[in-house]
Amino acid sequence: MLMLLAVSIASILVISYVGYTSGKEALLNNIYYQMTEIRNSRARQVQSYFNYVRNQAITLAEDPTVVDAMGSFRDTFNQLEEQEIPSDWISELWLFYEKEFIPRLKVNVDGIPSVITYFPKKAATRYLQYHYIANNPYPVEDKSYLNKAKDGSEYSTIHEKYHVFFRDIATRFNYNNLALVDSKTGNIVYTVNKGTGFATSLHDGPYAYSGAANLLETLQNNRERGAFEMVDFAPFRPNYAQPVAFIGSPIFQQSNLIGILLLQLPVDEINRIMTGNYQWKKDGLGQTGETILVGLDYLMRSQSRFLVEDPDNYFSELNKQRIPDKIIQKIRANNSPILLQEIRSDSIKRAINGQEGLAILNDYRGIPSLISYAPLKLADRLDWVIIAKIYVSEAFAPIQLFGKRVLVTTAILVPLVTLLSLFLSRRLVIPIYRLISGAKKITSGATNVVVDVPSDDEFCHLAQAFNKMARTIDEEKEALEKQIRKNDSLLLKTLPAPIVKRLKRGEQKIADKFPHVTVLSANIVGFDEQCDLMTAEEAVGLLNDIVSAFDDAAERHDVEKISTVGTSYLAASGLFLPRLDRDKGAIELALEMLRIVRGFSQESHLDFEIRIGIYSGTVIGGLLGKTKLIYNLLGNTAKIARFLMIVNSVEGKPNSILVSQNVYEPLQDFYKFSSMGEIEIPEQGKLAVWLLRDGGSKK
Repeated sequence: MLMLLAVSIASILVISYVGYTSGKEALLNNIYYQMTEIRNSRARQVQSYFNYVRNQAITLAEDPTVVDAMGSFRDTFNQLEEQEIPSDWISELWLFYEKEFIPRLKVNVDGIPSVITYFPKKAATRYLQYHYIANNPYPVEDKSYLNKAKDGSEYSTIHEKYHVFFRDIATRFNYNNLALVDSKTGNIVYTVNKGTGFATSLHDGPYAYSGAANLLETLQNNRERGAFEMVDFAPFRPNYAQPVAFIGSPIFQQSNLIGILLLQLPVDEINRIMTGNYQWKKDGLGQTGETILVGLDYLMRSQSRFLVEDPDNYFSELNKQRIPDKIIQKIRANNSPILLQEIRSDSIKRAINGQEGLAILNDYRGIPSLISYAPLKLADRLDWVIIAKIYVSEAFAPIQLFGKRVLVTTAILVPLVTLLSLFLSRRLVIPIYRLISGAKKITSGATNVVVDVPSDDEFCHLAQAFNKMARTIDEEKEALEKQIRKNDSLLLKTLPAPIVKRLKRGEQKIADKFPHVTVLSANIVGFDEQCDLMTAEEAVGLLNDIVSAFDDAAERHDVEKISTVGTSYLAASGLFLPRLDRDKGAIELALEMLRIVRGFSQESHLDFEIRIGIYSGTVIGGLLGKTKLIYNLLGNTAKIARFLMIVNSVEGKPNSILVSQNVYEPLQDFYKFSSMGEIEIPEQGKLAVWLLRDGGSKK
């Protein structure tokens, strides 16, 4: 009996230990996977953003408008080199530096900056800074609103011609500034935002040792068309020593290097990516998790969650770490630790040394954390590290709770089993052991379990019931898995794969805004009229073959099919997976759809054609319906694409594609378009449209 009691208690302890160990391991694996996946996701987003910026800089530098502007600004700038500057202009410009520039600069620099250090010495610089900065009627932050100074110079005429174009680019793509630099003299001949760097020289001016000057020198040495360079964030004095990163690409006029296009990279976009748009908890980082970027100099390159959510406690922790007061004051003044807070934790050191991993280490605040770290390469001369972290106390809280529950359960079961064991005879032990063994197998995931009890008593009946339950579980598991596979297959035929995944995760309301999507709307014209010449089976079969061919073509061109209603077909390029060539993907799909329709029309000896409209912009995608789900696109972009298709159906040519201006512009060198003038969009005004017919490629 004592042996039975000991075995029973030991069995309970073993079961509890095995359950706790298995549960703990599963929870740990889930936590480790989640942190690493968050880190990898953020890294991919940052790399994607930098690739996007790189391609945009190269494209802008090769744009004919930018090339013409560079030459015009350079020539008219040089005409001002011998300009005489009245003393009152110099006094007013000096006053701007003294009252506006220096006080703001003092906040972020050590020592006491003086006007004489930064005051321009060249005539052209003084002339342009007087007219576009000191004598500019707009506030300091809004100097870019001045399109033309009232000085009557040829430079101001050129400025008026191009300024709105460049200002729109900087505003639309969220660049802090855009500048054109004479590659020969280093003169900054134009900037969108008129700061003290405007009209200075990066060769011998007050900012000759800045990141912008380093970038200019690098691009001058790399005299290749389509080159691209980037310099890391560094304090830039014209921006009051705020952190600024520069990207640039050379500007060629035929084969001659005439200038450099400089773009100031906005830190806000990087912060948006790293903070998940400041929604850490929604991204699975709980109350204490965050992802941050750090440079090879150990200084932060992104915002801290704790500075945003709990600044008082954040600065208190900095004081405890004995961070110098002047650094804390700068962080407080800028509301950002970028290029100010140094992190020399073990995880950062490992990542800088090229290691990737996950470990429990102290974070930059000295608090034990679960940290996933890795190096992050963004450009030839730009290497950072990325970490995702969460406090150990929060990460392992579910494991501790699970352990307590196991302990309580065990504490309850042991005395119960002890009491029962006192009243059981030896003949009860073997059946119980067999049932326990079978239960363990089911707990571990096995369902084809059979317990054999060679007796004709209650335990035999219990074993039979157990075996019947095991068979039922096995059959239900197989049926459930079969039904799940069937449901998944049906869902994937009606909804996009990313939406199906989110539905399976339990999301109830699925709605997203996608900023850069190209929408294709098509209609097979004349098919309905031809249905009278066919049986119902023939009409439906033919239309199904056409739509299936459209679906295969969309998959080949990485374009997402949205819906098919009758003879109308809606698709979107760059929807769930952002892509720089989304416009080209939509055009290639449209051209193949033309060929598909023409082929089916000829093969069936029926007269029908297809008309297509394409428009690019921001869309809202959402799941609609309760019992019969449909994923659809909402918003102005989808509306205009459908409108272009309707206009093309009414006014266009057979088997043709009607595209908007914003689709035509990046693809005009690759396809043959013909202008269709402007059309009136209801409640929105006029829109320039272009016609592309089958065989429109210039290749």
